[in-house]
Amino acid sequence: MGNKNDDTGGRVVRTVCSTCYCGCGVFVHVKDGKVVKIEGDPDHPNNKGELCPKGLAGIELLYHPDRLNYPLKRKGKRGEGKWQRISWDEALGTIADKLQGIKEKHGPESICVATGSGLYANMGMIGYFAYLLGTPNISGSGNICFVPAAMAAQATIGHAIAIFANEMISEDALEAKCILLWAANPRYSFPYPIGEGIFKAKERGAKLIVVDPRPTDYAKIADLWLQVKPGTDDALALGMINVLINEELYDKKFVAEWTYGFDELKKHVQQYPPEKVSKITWVPEKDIVAAARMFAQIRPSSICQRVPIDQNLNAVQTSRAILIFRALCGDDFDIKGGNLLPGEKNIIGEFPHWKMVSKLPREVTSKRIGAREIPLSSGADAEFVYVHPSLLAKAIATGKPYKIRALITSGHNQMVSDTDTKLIEEGLRNLDFSVIMDLFMTPTAELYDIVLPATSWLENDGLRGHPGYPYITPISHKAIEPLYERWSDLKFFIELARKMDLDIPWKSAEEYIDFKLKDAGITFKDMEGINFLMKPKEYQRHLKGTLEFKTPSKKVELYSTWLKQCGFDPLPHHKPPPQTTPEFPLILNGGTRKLAFIHSAGRQITSLRKLSPEPIIEMSPKTAGGIGISDGDWVWVETIYFRDRERARFKAKLVEGFLPQVVSVDGQWWFPERKEPDHGCFESNISVAIPGDVYDPIFGSTNLKSIPCRVYKAEAPNP
Repeated sequence: MGNKNDDTGGRVVRTVCSTCYCGCGVFVHVKDGKVVKIEGDPDHPNNKGELCPKGLAGIELLYHPDRLNYPLKRKGKRGEGKWQRISWDEALGTIADKLQGIKEKHGPESICVATGSGLYANMGMIGYFAYLLGTPNISGSGNICFVPAAMAAQATIGHAIAIFANEMISEDALEAKCILLWAANPRYSFPYPIGEGIFKAKERGAKLIVVDPRPTDYAKIADLWLQVKPGTDDALALGMINVLINEELYDKKFVAEWTYGFDELKKHVQQYPPEKVSKITWVPEKDIVAAARMFAQIRPSSICQRVPIDQNLNAVQTSRAILIFRALCGDDFDIKGGNLLPGEKNIIGEFPHWKMVSKLPREVTSKRIGAREIPLSSGADAEFVYVHPSLLAKAIATGKPYKIRALITSGHNQMVSDTDTKLIEEGLRNLDFSVIMDLFMTPTAELYDIVLPATSWLENDGLRGHPGYPYITPISHKAIEPLYERWSDLKFFIELARKMDLDIPWKSAEEYIDFKLKDAGITFKDMEGINFLMKPKEYQRHLKGTLEFKTPSKKVELYSTWLKQCGFDPLPHHKPPPQTTPEFPLILNGGTRKLAFIHSAGRQITSLRKLSPEPIIEMSPKTAGGIGISDGDWVWVETIYFRDRERARFKAKLVEGFLPQVVSVDGQWWFPERKEPDHGCFESNISVAIPGDVYDPIFGSTNLKSIPCRVYKAEAPNP
């Protein structure tokens, strides 16, 4: 593979799209220094020449007139929307002086660094910067994305890489003869290779089981659609385990040789017979039994689980139950067509540097915000090193347990992405100092002191080190030099560390990238014209002695000794979701994804906004008729948690097949086209009506998927 010239006299750069997690290969056509065309790379293993609308919109993103192009300093009060252009020298000098002053006066723990998935390359660098700074406080959205499932994997197999994440980019899953999609709609969240590949696998004869309350495209073609009541996936998994054990469909040899606690599990799941589970979950008893039998008897089989499981009040135990169900069918554990075990040694990843703050002295890590409330994620010895966004906001606003005074954020739109928006706003307004780096001016950036312009993927070199890549590392090459005064987030953190005389070992982003490639025996320069690295797959390594289950028992722990030691139930259990009331009779599924957007990003891109122009609420025609709602009407949504009539407005879409008791809204809506500094982030953003302090006690997973709510007619928004 290599770069080449095209037939118009321009050049073609082979790189990867970094808009979302897929890391799809692309050819970028450049003529006279300008990107003129983007097309899929047919030789890239992830997308094989196909691209979703987000990737095709790369040129719009690159040249968008509203992009941040220069460092900006706030003038006037926070949120007034008044800004002054400054130089990078002034920006770095101001940031370094402010952070150093706060560190010396209040201690490094009074500074927090935060990241989302907006810029992607920054997780490791942010963790390393926090380590150098001496703060134990790193925040983001891990409590509702991937990490609860990773914690379940840690408790079960001893590796904090959820095996289901591997299926998001591995074609192995498509070789399965039975595919179980659990709370997953990868056509929108992970289109290549899995999202579209599942349809092709179905055409080839694979069986498809779908667990989802919504009538997705997959549910419509499934051999079995388990239309589960939101928030009861834990009971469903336990009921299916009951069937495996009582009908002796589990792999007896694997269970005997490679698992711990089977007898305890067998006794425990007798509490969850299919008849009882049916009443809890609304799934017919016969379908619960049929799904367990189909998955166990049609081999190889694989599970694709996604983040809605992370977004409920029993997230870790629910993932544990699903993983245990997978493990009981152990003879196709870690084979082609089955779920792969972690390939940690094959990942050029971000986690080792992200977790560098664990190496700070214990007297420092014990000060982490949330250490008392959520010790497994925020305690002194936490495995996952994470500050809950709600607890962070409270620490800023109230000074308890101490005041966070400075926040450094990269690619995270907290005012839209984090729940309890008013609390988040209060926290951001009460900071002594704040700096954010992003592509656009967002409702969050409007509340910061300094706003820095980030490069987009067409302007970036780098490695896509997301933990979902066990065998493939997508390689990003910039198509053009960064426009205006945009910097990569890697460059910013390195330059800031150098400005503060912190002992950072790299002088440039290039040196950092080469450091990450060191174990592979290559440099980034060697990768010119190459847009992925692939390492050989090795299957069933636990049988060959090349992979160890790093649990205390050195086995797959059906009964988790680690969770027991930490004071939690060693066996997964059902935790009933919040109950509806006459005043709040419906169940809200808050925060569904659309193909056009990735989280809060993309709504200012014209071609993407045309695909999803307005925030939508989906509901059954029967439900709508009962409250006087017609298709296309605007409605208000309030939740049982509301205090001051916090509510969000959506446009109704009536969908046949929807559960009458359930409504589902688009997540993370704001309106970049609106000129007021909050950009409408309080109007159609369901996070306004969801508290941040109602969460899973194990990891702080916020309930987004099973919230009692009410819906009523609203006036249409002003044009």
